[in-house]
Amino acid sequence: MTENMDLSMILRSDKFQFALGLLIFSFTILFSYLYVPDPNIYYGGAILFLAIYMWLLTPISFIFSTFLIIVASVLLGLLPQDEAFRGFSSGTVFFLMGAFILAMTVEKHDLHKRIALSFLNYFGKSPKRFLLGITLVGAFLSMMMPLHGVTALFIPILLSIFAFSKVDILKSDFGKANLLALSYGTSVGSIATFLGGARNILAVEIYSQYTGESVSFVGWFVSAIPVSLVMMAAVYYVLVKLFDVDSVNMDDIRGRIESEVKNLGSLQMGEAKALGFLLCGFIAWATMGQLFGMGVIAIALALVIGASKSITWEDVESKMPWGTIFLYVGAVTLSLVLPRAGTLEHITSFLLSIVGENPFLVLAIFAVITVFASGIMSNAAVTAIILPVALTTMGGMGFPLTVPMYTIAMASGFAFLLPVGTPSAMLVYATGHLEAKDFLKAGFILSIIGVVTFLTIGLLWWRLLGHW
Repeated sequence: MTENMDLSMILRSDKFQFALGLLIFSFTILFSYLYVPDPNIYYGGAILFLAIYMWLLTPISFIFSTFLIIVASVLLGLLPQDEAFRGFSSGTVFFLMGAFILAMTVEKHDLHKRIALSFLNYFGKSPKRFLLGITLVGAFLSMMMPLHGVTALFIPILLSIFAFSKVDILKSDFGKANLLALSYGTSVGSIATFLGGARNILAVEIYSQYTGESVSFVGWFVSAIPVSLVMMAAVYYVLVKLFDVDSVNMDDIRGRIESEVKNLGSLQMGEAKALGFLLCGFIAWATMGQLFGMGVIAIALALVIGASKSITWEDVESKMPWGTIFLYVGAVTLSLVLPRAGTLEHITSFLLSIVGENPFLVLAIFAVITVFASGIMSNAAVTAIILPVALTTMGGMGFPLTVPMYTIAMASGFAFLLPVGTPSAMLVYATGHLEAKDFLKAGFILSIIGVVTFLTIGLLWWRLLGHW
């Protein structure tokens, strides 16, 4: 018994999984070198395997997996040194850093708390309205800051409100539905702007590499907001149908929310500054993003925030999600390697030989794969892996590439099925009041609705906008 447990622990250990991944990678390289006339295609496939393996199992951090991808790409001769490090020089990296600093400023001065409590004060008249409020506040806040940040900041507020009820709400369907609404709401809201998650701006970077074209802050928002709004409604409708949310008396909860709103008092100077920075950032990205670059505006905004003493370097150093930034860099390197090695064309030919050349069928397949893959690994990683294949495949059919870009980036945000799908899902699961079956029950239905939404409302809207 003890020996079996020891063996199981060894097999699950990060050291063993890391060694196993490197061993499979090395054997693939050796076999390709010895027996394949044009090994570069298989070298690219081996690096693709390495990325998927390291991003899925995470035996090492995203920082070190990025280093591994860069080193392997250069040593195998697939990329020259300067090109392998291109991700670090991308303006998008600095956009992410500036956006994170803006989000930290909002968090530090509790602006998010005032917005959230004001929303809930309006929606707290009935259990169903409260659930709708949780869905909407999670969604709209995640348009302004990363979704996992919204969830992490909002959970304590939600739990403190529920604690004032005379019954144990968190063991009820109402409590479970609201935790799921927070997770799902932040996911569907985050697809609407570049600020919601790294996958959105990563998708634009990969698209730009393939086409030489860019997508503006406003252009993305206009293209994404109808899908986001439809999915907000879907989240609310599915949760109301699956969970009995009407059995809760809202009097105690409403009293607690009203008390919290009164305790906030009038708008403080720090909150006012954070609100001003937020509005200025949106306006500048919307009006001057194409002229000066999203990254330049982001670091200019960060400079102003720092100069105003609204946030310190210690705040930035301790809270900056460096792993997400390095994951982005690794994703950029991977998107350069795959076409250079010829791996993308090889995968594309294989896919088309199976499903044919109907672009809508191919798009549907990519959407389904993306939604379900996002349930088990990072959204940005899914985008980095699937989007280059989708762009190459659909570009070969002469189909406009904005459509697969929007579809893959947005679909990767619909990680509804499992608690490991997104950091926000893991955070609500970590409260201990949800089970995996709660995610599966609602998540499967929402995943299907998400795919159908892309292929109907999404395609129709993008047609009206002239994307295809």
